[in-house]
Amino acid sequence: MEDGEAVLEFERDVLAGAGAQVTTLTGFEAAKSAIESQLFDALILNGKMPGAGGVQQTHAWITEKRPALSKHLLFTFSSLAEAEVRTFLEQNQVPFLVKPFEVGDLIANARRLLAKTKAAGAGS
Repeated sequence: MEDGEAVLEFERDVLAGAGAQVTTLTGFEAAKSAIESQLFDALILNGKMPGAGGVQQTHAWITEKRPALSKHLLFTFSSLAEAEVRTFLEQNQVPFLVKPFEVGDLIANARRLLAKTKAAGAGS
């Protein structure tokens, strides 16, 4: 989920090139609808998505609607997140990247999210 078309295309191309099946969404309302109606293994979200209300609210909404998915999130930021946001992410063990990030960092984080998904599925 990203509001910048160029960034969205970049992230999609990188992740698809690494073998992921990618769904792209440009608005928070579209993302909410998709999250409620489709199954996802992981989410990569812009931490300052217009209309989302902030990281804490987005995380709370996902935790309420799709509790298992709340452990498979990666937030991205165009600048370093505020101290309270960083603290929240660290306390909840939610990874984040600051743009511009390295392609390898995006792929590595996505793989960690997907590995956590597979590990959780193996236990059920």
